[in-house]
Amino acid sequence: MVYNYVLLIVGILFLVAFVWIELKVAGQPLVPIKALSGESILALAVIAAGWGSFGIWVYYLWDFLEVLRGYSALAACAQNAPVAISGLLASVATGTLLSKTKVSNVLLLATLFFLIGQILIATAPPTQIYWAQTFVSIIIMPWGMDMSFPSGTIILSNSTVKEHQGVAASLVNTVVNYSISIALGIAGTVDRNVNKGGRDVLGGYRGAWYFGIGLDVVAVIIALYFVWRMRG
Repeated sequence: MVYNYVLLIVGILFLVAFVWIELKVAGQPLVPIKALSGESILALAVIAAGWGSFGIWVYYLWDFLEVLRGYSALAACAQNAPVAISGLLASVATGTLLSKTKVSNVLLLATLFFLIGQILIATAPPTQIYWAQTFVSIIIMPWGMDMSFPSGTIILSNSTVKEHQGVAASLVNTVVNYSISIALGIAGTVDRNVNKGGRDVLGGYRGAWYFGIGLDVVAVIIALYFVWRMRG
């Protein structure tokens, strides 16, 4: 559709205009781009890749359960219920880890959880029982979420001057939402182009998940560099 290309171009132009105004025009910019350090940029890149992957994982997980495995919406909800317990444990563990180790190490752990969870669901056969890979993936992914968000917020708050700390930390939430939207849009394009016109639904889902795995690998690499840089 022509309007898709038009909207894409307009969106890019608006993004460029926003950056230009924030850097050159605004006396009190909404986003303190100049105040962001190298550590902040690295942390935001890790969060963008990890949460973009998560958006792909959760969207296609529901399709996988309902379309390919034939579960009802209620049954699919029940199968996702363990995230509540896993997320609670992850939150408690994250608070403990942040008090005992470097924030960069926690961020690296988050990317590994994102990667492992994505690989498990991407390689799960439709005929496999829930308790094998799907259940494990569902209880792993909250750890990536609950570790990456607070660690990213702390990194951005600590790497900017005091008057910009609140705004800088709020960038984490902005990046999370934008990365999920953009990555899921790209994953949908991958799905549509590899599912053979709808004849290979599983192939389309896996294509999207494989793209998510690629994002996770990027996140892990950046996080490793970040850990190395912080130690140096």
